Amino acid sequence: MALRLNLHNPILIIEDQEENRDLIVRLAKSFGVEADTAADGKVGCEMAEKKDYSLYLVDLEMPVMNGFDFIKQIKEKKPESLFIVVSGNDVPEIIIEVMKLGIFDYLIKPIDRERLYQVLDRISEYIRLKESERILIQENEERLKAQLNWILYKQSWLTDLEKNIDLSKSTLNNLKQSFFSGGGFGAIVSIVEMLQASAKKEETTYNFSSDIVELLFENIYYTKKGLLSLEKSLEILNKNFQNSFQKINSTQIHHLLEKSRLRLESSNEQYKQKKNVTIPQISLPSNGYHINADIDSLNRTFNELLINSLKYSSNNSVINVYISASGGYLNINMKNEFDPQSVPGIPKNKELMVKQPFYRLAGFVHENLEDEEYFTGLGLTIVDFVIKKHGGIFSIHNVIDHSIGEKPIEVVLATVSLPIVD
Repeated sequence: MALRLNLHNPILIIEDQEENRDLIVRLAKSFGVEADTAADGKVGCEMAEKKDYSLYLVDLEMPVMNGFDFIKQIKEKKPESLFIVVSGNDVPEIIIEVMKLGIFDYLIKPIDRERLYQVLDRISEYIRLKESERILIQENEERLKAQLNWILYKQSWLTDLEKNIDLSKSTLNNLKQSFFSGGGFGAIVSIVEMLQASAKKEETTYNFSSDIVELLFENIYYTKKGLLSLEKSLEILNKNFQNSFQKINSTQIHHLLEKSRLRLESSNEQYKQKKNVTIPQISLPSNGYHINADIDSLNRTFNELLINSLKYSSNNSVINVYISASGGYLNINMKNEFDPQSVPGIPKNKELMVKQPFYRLAGFVHENLEDEEYFTGLGLTIVDFVIKKHGGIFSIHNVIDHSIGEKPIEVVLATVSLPIVD
């Protein structure tokens, strides 16, 4: 049976031994993959500047420029590039050091045809999924703007949504759940129904229960807060990011994170104590890095992620925040434990869905925390939007954590990766 792979662009083979280059080219072509070659890393870098490649197959030990330096230089210019290292070096320490560079796989010479096919097949599928995600994100950004504008100006139609707007059924159901569950809009609808049922009409006036009326007055606060958060959400979506970027360093990023942490500590003290959740002080990175950022939107993003961690953390747990750098990106990681009996965390098949507008993975755990800026059901959607505008990557998913106790447990890890600049 013929083995065929579908890679849009050719691959680049960087190998100083001619016989090895020729062998890999023949194998690649037998899989239906076009390949170019370079005898050292310097020539490979020059070729990569002139042409796009699906991936790079790199030898480690080469003259002029070795594989380590080639990978680092390409990653600085094209951070999302994919690499397979093909080397005769099977020393575990060397393999670990190479894997830290963020390569896709490490193959030991001599090259096994079936093993090479398996790796190229996985890369082909990875590229396909990334392209699908890119298209989905682009479509969602446009759809989100349209949905938010509709909500702001058509909220009076909430009780009859199906007759007034042509939205997909899934988005419509998620949107209705966001409005009619929890405090604010949902509570006011319920209170008005109670008033309607208990009202006594006397000529031109109605008599209502004072308790129900006072309850209505109290919930107006949450309704106004919801509308304000909707305005802030639209403000971010309509922002001209290109005119607001400035170069900030790792110390400033640390300051933004600490500011969000301290704000959460003070403004939600009662709720935090009720759950007995702690958020330790965030360590300052040892090395300095610069990124181009809109400070206001980045600050809001960190605040939203910390609030999200607090809402969905299990009782008696810790929320940890780490800052690190790798592969040309500054990474901000937020880790929180969750109670699997009430919240499933972020299962693998839900990682993209939780970024969708108004998608609910779990019930309304708590919707009225202080300083929550984004409209209910849009928090992670706008975080993803803001980070994409910064040229970065936002991901959130379950991971197995071995650092907490004697037994590894499943936790949620939210990661913001922002490109480092000179």
